[in-house]
Amino acid sequence: MNKEAYQDEIIILRVKDWQTADKYAVCFSREHGKISFIAYGARYGKSNGGRLIQPFNQLSARFIGGRRFDTLQQCELSILPQTMDIMALAYAAVIAEAVERLTEDYSPQEEIFVLLQQAIVLLSSHNKRLVVVSSLCKLLSLCGFNPELETCTTCHEKIEGDAYFSTVQGGVICDRCSTGAELPFAVGTRELMLKLQQLDFENPEKFVVRGADLMQLEQTLYKFLVYQTDKPLVSLQFLAQMSI
Repeated sequence: MNKEAYQDEIIILRVKDWQTADKYAVCFSREHGKISFIAYGARYGKSNGGRLIQPFNQLSARFIGGRRFDTLQQCELSILPQTMDIMALAYAAVIAEAVERLTEDYSPQEEIFVLLQQAIVLLSSHNKRLVVVSSLCKLLSLCGFNPELETCTTCHEKIEGDAYFSTVQGGVICDRCSTGAELPFAVGTRELMLKLQQLDFENPEKFVVRGADLMQLEQTLYKFLVYQTDKPLVSLQFLAQMSI
């Protein structure tokens, strides 16, 4: 990024302390995509902007571009922070970490920004597991990793019933082509994934979900994400500990 100043709407994905008085953060912006930045002096108690640099806050921010990281000049809330309990925060962290892992710096994609906005709101009022799984399905599609769900990725025959899922081939495999190394992928799981890909976050409809289908879809998606990013999601480990 060059050293010119720029302004954008951002959603904070991750924050950590930096040196003695500063904060390092990663955000996703409406017009510039993913941005890593330093907020100098943000850990001082009198820093108004520093108090706003919190995960999932939505800010209007001004930056100066830098060689490694950009520098936050000023920021203010663009909307009031969403009230979230600890479980909602934990699930939001899964979405945020997936966005950070699957996107490139300064690659604008407003659809991802809007997806984050909508998911944060829904986590406080709807089934958190469904919101996260639907968000991940949509995110994979927006980032170009949309799995093939309609036809076998080996023989290209249409999938009708229960099948398998290959993280390597990026989609379903029919019973005839399965080697036994793939993940089980029931017809109900496939139908649920297709439904969640298309779910309207502005006006989400109510529908019944079988627990077994949701659990299988969660396991499949998380393993597919690990394959695509080459490392496990830290937020999932934290969520698993909270669910014990």
